[in-house]
Amino acid sequence: MDFLHRNGILVIQHLQKDYRAYRDFLNFMSSVGDPRNIFSVYFPLWFQLNQTVGTKMIWVAVIGDWFNLIFKWYACGRSI
Repeated sequence: MDFLHRNGILVIQHLQKDYRAYRDFLNFMSSVGDPRNIFSVYFPLWFQLNQTVGTKMIWVAVIGDWFNLIFKWYACGRSI
């Protein structure tokens, strides 16, 4: 686990040091890709355009959030 934490820190340091010029773009992309937007913006839009795509999108969002929760529990040392 230390290997993952160490490499994660190195990646963050690299991004902060070498991509300062892209700060505004990366912040914008972070807000566009926020999971809250999937439930409130993207899903209703895509469901109206194509119900199959909208349904798949909502399932991906739900399963992704569930995996995120499970991985956070695991990373904090809690047994499932």
